[in-house]
Amino acid sequence: MKKVRFGVVGIGSMGTMHITNLQCRVPNAEVIAVCARTLSRVKEVQEKFGIPHGYTDYDEMLKNPDIDAIVIATGADAHKEQCIKASQANKHIFCEKPLAKSVEDCKEIEAEVAKNEGKLFTVGFMRRFDPSYAEAMRKIRAGEIGAPILFRGVSLDPASVLDAHLEGVKKGIYVPWFIEMGSHDTDLARWFLRGEPVECFATGGAYVCKGLADYDDYDNGFSLTKFDNQTTAYIQVGRTGTCSHVESEIVGTCGTLRINSVPRKNYISQFTGKGVLEECQESFLERWGTAFYNEMENFTNCILENRQPEITAKDGTGSLEFCLKLHDAYLAGKK
Repeated sequence: MKKVRFGVVGIGSMGTMHITNLQCRVPNAEVIAVCARTLSRVKEVQEKFGIPHGYTDYDEMLKNPDIDAIVIATGADAHKEQCIKASQANKHIFCEKPLAKSVEDCKEIEAEVAKNEGKLFTVGFMRRFDPSYAEAMRKIRAGEIGAPILFRGVSLDPASVLDAHLEGVKKGIYVPWFIEMGSHDTDLARWFLRGEPVECFATGGAYVCKGLADYDDYDNGFSLTKFDNQTTAYIQVGRTGTCSHVESEIVGTCGTLRINSVPRKNYISQFTGKGVLEECQESFLERWGTAFYNEMENFTNCILENRQPEITAKDGTGSLEFCLKLHDAYLAGKK
């Protein structure tokens, strides 16, 4: 069986999860190289997954002629340089979201990968590969709810992340929440509504983690957007939930689809003296494990079949442009 040989740069939680899927679950893929700043971490991951090549220099990894494709799982501030270098090295590229921290950087990536003839590029908007979201799109394309006119996306992290997130914000690791978390919802809104945002209103605040306000950031944000095709998107992001909770609704002219209205951990209901209890999803990895696997399997198959991925660099740019519109609208409202 022909296999796609991957190199992975960035081997934190996201990179390690991608390695696990590629090395252990996708039969026609294998990871042959990893790269990180710390040699001890590189050796640890090599040993755990049986990976032959390890690097602390990204440029050196790109020189490896046996690598077919690169997975970029580093922070967004490193994506532009790493995408451009991988493209110039003539590799297929999978880049985690957001594509970059600025629209200008996104457009530079777009222009460079367009020159990488015969090689594929995609962005890790894994929600499109979740079975429920994929099925919703199939129903929409089949006309089962008529023409979509409203997308409602709610993405909440548990409050337990707040302290660590504030420290990350102080260090410049994280970007404001409409960009960090909202990038998924902006991508879904563009995907389902088939339009582009033209006018945004946003509000919210640092209601619980007051320190976020010093960095023009917030623990809850609420927005309403009009699209160029007269459709509408409502996007809500937050970091004060009781659990990891992502839900979506697509309203059409003759029907509605709702996804994950209740963030159930499983299908068990407990009937007690205090009422009915259903446990919730505890983390985003628990909720999106199948989607992360599906996106890597899809990208591997696209390479083997020479089939263009549905998600392109332009989608990465479009999502970030939308996110920045929401964040700017939030700041404008505060002023």
